Amino acid sequence: MRGKRRSGQIIILAALTIAFIILSTTIYVYQISQNLHPEDQPLHLRGFIGNVKIASRILMMGSLANISNGGENGSLRNNLQRLRSFIESNYQRGRCILSFRLCEVSPYSSGLWIFWGTDGFGVSSAKADFSLNLADEREEIITKYSVNITTHILISATSEREESPGFYVIRVTIRVFNEGSPALCKNLTIYYTDYYGNWHEAGSLNSYSLKDYGNGTYSARFLIFESKRMLNRKVKVLCFDRREIRVIATTTCERI
Repeated sequence: MRGKRRSGQIIILAALTIAFIILSTTIYVYQISQNLHPEDQPLHLRGFIGNVKIASRILMMGSLANISNGGENGSLRNNLQRLRSFIESNYQRGRCILSFRLCEVSPYSSGLWIFWGTDGFGVSSAKADFSLNLADEREEIITKYSVNITTHILISATSEREESPGFYVIRVTIRVFNEGSPALCKNLTIYYTDYYGNWHEAGSLNSYSLKDYGNGTYSARFLIFESKRMLNRKVKVLCFDRREIRVIATTTCERI
């Protein structure tokens, strides 16, 4: 667990660094733009708003990766407060107010929905609403936007008895999604239960194979031997998407 937390801390530090670099550059460019012609300045103001949105998304992504890897749930709020403080304190060309509200609509709590179920579905999600108010001597802009970072997986598995006594072929199908669209994963680890309910990593078997279809769908196949026939074998999938967000789902093999 300590290793997972250290990994999560590295992820969130990277996200904070990237977000602050984006905003620092944008603030600098906007301050320089004050020397431009007045008609050019609204463009820079709107560019600043766009980068605040990007930074918010990056920070929420890093926070969710941290939390799903064992970090504290409260880190989402704390990190967004740090972002708000950074933006407001560095904007020196008028009024800047950034506010946020973590989603509290079920199934979310404090902006988070993490559910790693036993019915083949697992999800790690963070959601918040933002309001950014910017004003200078020329104009005032109020922008409202939402950020939803969601990784979910759907898995199914079958168990087929081979002609040779005691041998079973297990097939697992995994589908990965980011914000509802098919997505690629960085790493997949598959586990299965034996007759006594103990978990084993399928990847350690010589018969294990994993196929990546390149569209967010993966299939695994492996062969196991057991002297006692098992009726309700469990399969569990641990997935890390390309954003380092962790999600787990468990299912029961369908016998064929």
